[in-house]
Amino acid sequence: MTAAQSIFSDRSHYRRGQRMELADILRPYWKDAPFRDEQRRNMYGVSSEDFRVVDKLEEAGIAVLPMTWNYYLKRGEMAQALAFIQSARRAGRPILSYVGGDEGVAVPSGCEDVYVVRASGFKSRQRERQVAQPVFFEDPARTHGDLTTHDRPANAPERPLVGFCGQASARVLKSAWDVSRGWVRNTAHGLGARLEEPQPLYPPGLLRAQAMRALEKSPLVETRFIVRSRYRAGNASAERTSREFYENMAGADYTLCLRGGGNFSKRFYETLAMARIPALVDTDCLLPFEPILPWDAIIVRAPAAQLDSLPQRIADHFTSAGLAGLAGRKRQCRKIWEDWLSFAGFHRQLAQWICRKSS
Repeated sequence: MTAAQSIFSDRSHYRRGQRMELADILRPYWKDAPFRDEQRRNMYGVSSEDFRVVDKLEEAGIAVLPMTWNYYLKRGEMAQALAFIQSARRAGRPILSYVGGDEGVAVPSGCEDVYVVRASGFKSRQRERQVAQPVFFEDPARTHGDLTTHDRPANAPERPLVGFCGQASARVLKSAWDVSRGWVRNTAHGLGARLEEPQPLYPPGLLRAQAMRALEKSPLVETRFIVRSRYRAGNASAERTSREFYENMAGADYTLCLRGGGNFSKRFYETLAMARIPALVDTDCLLPFEPILPWDAIIVRAPAAQLDSLPQRIADHFTSAGLAGLAGRKRQCRKIWEDWLSFAGFHRQLAQWICRKSS
């Protein structure tokens, strides 16, 4: 077992009922009842051979702060977190930590040497040791395996097919409501009444609607959109809406991906897992392992301020691949998700990357 696979943490920080705040890398190994390897593999795709949680800091390659920064900040237990970090520093071990939530919280100053994993965040504000975290979910190859083919539909046009199934709204009242809620949250943060970091005052639903409009009016692409007025169509069956979501994705070459409440897109990772190509509207997004992964050679990416360029970018990507090469690019997307962005793949790569950086 390599140094990257041996991790140390302090279980005394963990509280029953606070599992959602537990550092992700520890989830397959800590819970209120013992884990069996079969459970680990089914839930997380890892086994006891992937990582070993050791009892002594000196035996570990990485020290993992047990709970998220959100947990310590909200409960006024920063002294406990900082004491753990100081112990790891004295032992000369790299320190891994996590930020939870859609919006995230700011890591305290003086922790610049700590590696921080968070789903939310902005590329222009990236800390030196910050890593973007993928959104984790059950592999669609297990739940919707019949849809994960690389082939285009038999009646597919010679233009690129772009899909989207989800919430979007160009309504003025809805947009005004979203902006107002954002202003209230940002003001509360500024007054010290809210820990979550402020977000741009722009409604994601409106930006999605504008991106779809740019695609629908273009002769360069063909669109297959299912627009919801509410998340998961309100109270509709989760099983039915999930099936429709993945069917829409499977019937396209590209999927429109755009941020939600936080500055990241779960749909982006679901698209890769479904062996489809994300068409990302870039809102200063930080992608995992950038620039290690050559994202611009894998996906289509257009700045949010240049939505009109999105159809041309998709068409250029499609033409450069050709129909024969498109299937290969889709397979590449799935492979990247498996090796780098699934729960198991991400944490294997993350631990190895930290150990290389710290050696």
